[in-house]
Amino acid sequence: MFTSGAAYDKVISTKMVYVGTMSAGRPCNPRRMLPRSQPTRLSTKKASLKYSDTMNKINVMLEAKDLPGEEREAISHCREKYREASSQMASGADHLSSCDFRHTRQEFMDALTAVRSCLDRLHDSFQSLPLYALVEADFAVTGVARDLEALTNSGW
Repeated sequence: MFTSGAAYDKVISTKMVYVGTMSAGRPCNPRRMLPRSQPTRLSTKKASLKYSDTMNKINVMLEAKDLPGEEREAISHCREKYREASSQMASGADHLSSCDFRHTRQEFMDALTAVRSCLDRLHDSFQSLPLYALVEADFAVTGVARDLEALTNSGW
């Protein structure tokens, strides 16, 4: 049975969701935003999956007892940067799905910067490592996610 109290509660909760999700002071309707943000959300998911695969590779490499010191330092640096990138990408994805764009641009840029730092560290001496190609691909996917976020956010 439908009562006026239930209707009021539904209207209030819907209004709070709508008003509570703002970007640059403008209301964000999650239903309207969903199709528009889908490419960004997919690229974010892809980046997160790639980060996980790369982190697995990094961890396996660091388990090797015979890994030279300089190589170990570079790969350890990458592990730290991938932790940062993963955290920033996850935070950006959460904000994106809740229509909170105040921090997404910076979070996606921070993820890109972290992956770039790993790539730069490997570039000078370790381009021959299989890890280098993974990081290059991750950098490209992160750049796509960042660019799509900028397009998603541009209308707000």
